[in-house]
Amino acid sequence: MPQKVVQFFISKFKDIFNNKGSELPRYYRPRPYRNAAVRFRSCSVEDFEKRRIIVEETGLNVFLFPAHKIPGCDLLSDSGTTTMTMDQWSQLLLGDEAYGSNEGYFSLKEQIAETFGQSWKPTDKMENLFIFHQGRAAENALFSVLSGILHKNNPNSPRTIASLSNHLEPKLRRMIENKIDTLEELGKPYFIIPSNSHFDTTGANIENNRMLPLNLPCKEHLRDDEAFPFRGNMNTETLINLLENESSRIPLIYLTITNNTGGGQPVSMANIRKVSKIANQFGIPLLSDACRFSENAWFIQQREEGYQDKSIQNIVQEIFGYLDGFHISFKKDGLVNIGGALLIKEDGRMFEKYPALGNKLTDHQILTEGHPTYGGMAGRDLKALVQGLKTIVEQDYLDYRIGQVERFGKKLKKYQVPIINPIGGHAVYLKMDDFFEGTITRDDDFKGIALTALLLIAGHRFCELGLYAFGRCRNGKEYPPKPRVSFVRGAVPRLTYEEQDLFAAAEAVKILYDNRDRIPGVGVTYGRELSLRHFKSRFKFKERG
Repeated sequence: MPQKVVQFFISKFKDIFNNKGSELPRYYRPRPYRNAAVRFRSCSVEDFEKRRIIVEETGLNVFLFPAHKIPGCDLLSDSGTTTMTMDQWSQLLLGDEAYGSNEGYFSLKEQIAETFGQSWKPTDKMENLFIFHQGRAAENALFSVLSGILHKNNPNSPRTIASLSNHLEPKLRRMIENKIDTLEELGKPYFIIPSNSHFDTTGANIENNRMLPLNLPCKEHLRDDEAFPFRGNMNTETLINLLENESSRIPLIYLTITNNTGGGQPVSMANIRKVSKIANQFGIPLLSDACRFSENAWFIQQREEGYQDKSIQNIVQEIFGYLDGFHISFKKDGLVNIGGALLIKEDGRMFEKYPALGNKLTDHQILTEGHPTYGGMAGRDLKALVQGLKTIVEQDYLDYRIGQVERFGKKLKKYQVPIINPIGGHAVYLKMDDFFEGTITRDDDFKGIALTALLLIAGHRFCELGLYAFGRCRNGKEYPPKPRVSFVRGAVPRLTYEEQDLFAAAEAVKILYDNRDRIPGVGVTYGRELSLRHFKSRFKFKERG
């Protein structure tokens, strides 16, 4: 009898841990970590008037607001904002700061093979690991070097997009032509790089190197269908149509995992496998923006048939088995505050198709980052990264990490705030078109910017990733992004906040949603026609009519 009673309570405890019996339990389960150090805030939660002044002085631009004046959640980005573990801090003390061939470099090469699979371990024949101080520098190196090779190898190809095939799907053709119209001052590039969705800086790096970034998200991408588990997928039918008619323009195919622009949504293993098969069929390299690879693997484990009993490590290695290369910001799923890399599979199509790539990438490293064995990073940061790549594939860590983001999203849903469903892995995305439905709102009111400015006054920092961040203004005309993207993102730093912090941010969002008809639009006082304008622009609230 006592044993039965004990088993009864065990089953009840499990129900709580598995989120059964309550829509949103307060504590859910204990964290798989505990605080080893804390930092007190240097500003008062109640200084609303002081924050209002700072917000107006910085032109309502969240990137310009001083971080030490934020008393609540800083959800501007999950990049480099990780709270590192004690194991990582211990490795910082062991860093080898030699200029060439430091100890951390060799440890990192070994750990990359352990994490991503042995096919990524370099041999004596050539180098395949190119270290940079962050992922943005890695993607810039890839596209600038690739662009140089393409234009040197194809001297007789048109320098511009020229005419497109009449056999392209009409919608795809219009999408490319509309994209070309927004690239007026940069010229009209001949080469196209398709992806499920490029993030803002990835697309900007591609454009800056005279190529056209093309987003081909799956059809379910824009549907508010919580039952569809992989809204980050690529539209393979459209990809095939593009390759059948314009393959000479396609130097590589790109997959972003998870799909950040698409709401932090995962890509299924079936979709990765199918895109790889298509790439093989046309002899085109497949690369990935792999910044959140472990989170994507977790979603595959939880949602895709046949993967429930596989470890995160095994799923990660299967994903990367389909790739010819990837760039990564280790500031996300590397659990460090700095670092990035570009990896090219030694026997993959990328080196086969562009044999000069490796040497030119090394030249680029030396010219911009320093010796290739540290690539702009301190030796101690390389050691911390090695430990981070071990932690990032641990089940308990990922269960809690993604579960915390989900609980944040569920709290917003409980408040009726419209968000992207299913909830993504690293962030919650507020849907601006639905948020302001029923109010008098025009696209050029940029109310997502207004919302983030008001949230700063409340003490929390979010980021507009929508009509302003991804749109463009040319000759006074606004071009909204296509496919349409109109979100405000709350990106949750790893191992940093507790539930009550995120729920406080949700409550501030609720106040704004409940009074959305009173939120003014904003006017752009500086930077409307600049590239990457959301980082640099200034705004002011419009007078209400």
